[in-house]
Amino acid sequence: MNPPLVLGPIVHYLNSLDALNTSNQRVRNLLQGKCKEEIPDTGTFIWVDVRDLALAHVKAIEIAEAAGKRFFITQGYFSNKEICEIIRKNFPEYEKELPGKEVKGGGYPDGGVYKFDNARTRNVLGIEFRGLEESIVDLVGSLKEVGV
Repeated sequence: MNPPLVLGPIVHYLNSLDALNTSNQRVRNLLQGKCKEEIPDTGTFIWVDVRDLALAHVKAIEIAEAAGKRFFITQGYFSNKEICEIIRKNFPEYEKELPGKEVKGGGYPDGGVYKFDNARTRNVLGIEFRGLEESIVDLVGSLKEVGV
């Protein structure tokens, strides 16, 4: 299994918000108001939901055709700017912590982004990936439960 950035809800125990996985820290930082002046560069523009990644692991064990193959487990593209807009739309209580709508940064590069091919994952494992909004809404909900 070869995942890129992994987003999604937290289900394990966290003894501290610093113990959060690196991918989800970007969302925590937005919710805590650490990016009000500029939306950080996205860096890696492809992602997968942790639940889809877990399902891919299970299916790779169960499906004989998957044996010995490598799978690129990615849903698609995202940007930090899109994450801000999803949070703003679904969690208005965080509006004052988010970068303002006029704040620059966090978008896609001017020249576009690289291509990827996840056809083997979809065809062999039968994965139907969750959308970014579902993943971010569930992640923020889980972060609220642990005190963000």
